[in-house]
Amino acid sequence: MHLNCSSICDIILLQKKARDDMRVKVEIDTNLTEMTATIHTPKITPQLTSLVTTLEGAEDNASFLVAKRDDKLFVIEPNQIEIIRIEGNDIILYNQEAQAFTLAKTLQDIYDSLSDNFVRVSKSVIVNINRVDHLSNSFNSTMYIAMKNGVSDYISRKYLGDFKKRLGI
Repeated sequence: MHLNCSSICDIILLQKKARDDMRVKVEIDTNLTEMTATIHTPKITPQLTSLVTTLEGAEDNASFLVAKRDDKLFVIEPNQIEIIRIEGNDIILYNQEAQAFTLAKTLQDIYDSLSDNFVRVSKSVIVNINRVDHLSNSFNSTMYIAMKNGVSDYISRKYLGDFKKRLGI
């Protein structure tokens, strides 16, 4: 990671061998008005994905999420997100085209970083309330929820009351 610095400034270089495969270099410039980060890497690794996710999660109400698909990283804006859910050991994000992407954060961290347009409908599912297509009653006092991209899931009893309040029903 390299934090940019202008040409004439007070520079303090801090170098640390972070792992056997990563060198961290921080340059502090008191004349800068915002922080920037540049990462130089020969390939995408789980550590890089985690680092990018950590960096992008530094602000509340994320303006984007970084997700992985086919060994590539994608920047996804929240308005493109339909549903995020746990599938096996992975956190999967589905966009408006029903394409699946993997996220490196916990579901709770993702939920905390998103706007009020997102609501938890079960322990393992978050939906974009603006992208709900339809709802129907299901078994055991749960509800079936279908998103506009065709992906569907269930709203658990525990979360159903809060979900109905958010919809005003």
